[in-house]
Amino acid sequence: MQQEIPHPPRAGIVNAVRFGTDPFRFLEGMQARFEEIVAVPIPGRAPLVIVTDPDLIHDALARPGAFSRVPAREPSALIAEQGLVQSEGALWRQQRSIMGPAFRGKQVTAYANTVGETVDGLVDEWHAADDPEARDLHEEMTSLTIRVASEILLGEDIGRENAEQFHDWMRIAGAELEFSPTSVRPSWLPQRTSPEFRRAAEGIRELSDRIIEQRRASLADAGDEREGPPRDMLALLLRAEDDPDVTYSENQIRDEVATFLIAGHETTALSLTYTLALLARHPSMRERVREEADAVLGDERPRYEHVGELEYAGHVYREALRLYPPAWAVFRQASRKVRLGDYRVEEGSAVILPQWSVHRDERYFDAPNRFDPGRWERRSPSSVGAYFPFSTGPHACIGSRFALSGAVLAVARLTQAFEIDVASAELRDLRPTPTLRPADGVSATVRAVDRS
Repeated sequence: MQQEIPHPPRAGIVNAVRFGTDPFRFLEGMQARFEEIVAVPIPGRAPLVIVTDPDLIHDALARPGAFSRVPAREPSALIAEQGLVQSEGALWRQQRSIMGPAFRGKQVTAYANTVGETVDGLVDEWHAADDPEARDLHEEMTSLTIRVASEILLGEDIGRENAEQFHDWMRIAGAELEFSPTSVRPSWLPQRTSPEFRRAAEGIRELSDRIIEQRRASLADAGDEREGPPRDMLALLLRAEDDPDVTYSENQIRDEVATFLIAGHETTALSLTYTLALLARHPSMRERVREEADAVLGDERPRYEHVGELEYAGHVYREALRLYPPAWAVFRQASRKVRLGDYRVEEGSAVILPQWSVHRDERYFDAPNRFDPGRWERRSPSSVGAYFPFSTGPHACIGSRFALSGAVLAVARLTQAFEIDVASAELRDLRPTPTLRPADGVSATVRAVDRS
């Protein structure tokens, strides 16, 4: 027999304000109080359903027909409406089929090797600067990851200048899309979009259009393809235009490019930032990463073949993803009245599947607030249902293998070369945008490792 989902004791408007004011604290409170699921009534709109049990989370994510993605609308729709991370049904299946080969096989190797090459260039750049040097660690990791992602996914490194401009656009977007008490306003109330965000969205669209036209021209000039056709995502999308079985809506390719300019770099940039900041708090762990990097990398450029040998760096990175998951929650909506476990979820309910609070639940992790990479020496991440930094189910992150391989190489190489010191206060003001973003960057002091 289906049960009604339990409610928290406070009035709906109070809980709506509490969620919008501090989502992380609110989710932690619901996680501690409700073992499986909780429905928060919201005046003027469908309830907010927070799923706190990992088995129920996996069940919901395995059924995209029942728990669908939230359609893009303003302001985010000004950037893209139907990219792979927004689309559903037949369009999603078509695009996933076309783009899938760009995220597996040799492309994973190419991505990791490009990270190695790019991070080596960053090491040279940092060595050439004053020592010690103050840097915004988040901005530096954004530049690194978006240049790699654009080269491997779109066929072109967008360069340092465009990367810095993109970081500024993402800062503006983060401020615009940050959760607040108005995020849970009645559905009939309009949302104002700032002129600054409109300009940033226009900049992203224009950059996407330029990349598409440049890639189209470069493919036309490529001549024969004795080594096989290019396998980057954009080349696959452009080649599919000639497939009679493929239907693109207007601006479909631009939506995909804009989507992956963001999704292809942002979560990896954030996770690298948090990993390096956490290592700064734990010098003995940082030294162990450095010793492993010396033994595995030596004087070589990092490449894909090194990833498996950098075991401890991998544990460190996975633990940073647990404590500071860039995708801090998965958001869905009930497309109809549907059963989840023993509970009845009403049609239209906004459903939150929160990595942030599940990853910090003592039912699933010993000393959950402690940074402990060693826990992944004792447990395999794939065996822990409460650990899902890349989501799960059919719509799980398509680029997870990119992120895991590239990030491990970057953490190892940068830690091998530098003492990156970050004050503990730098991670105290994290903002609940669609990703977990630092409010004002992450200030770091970078010094070359003393090898004397």
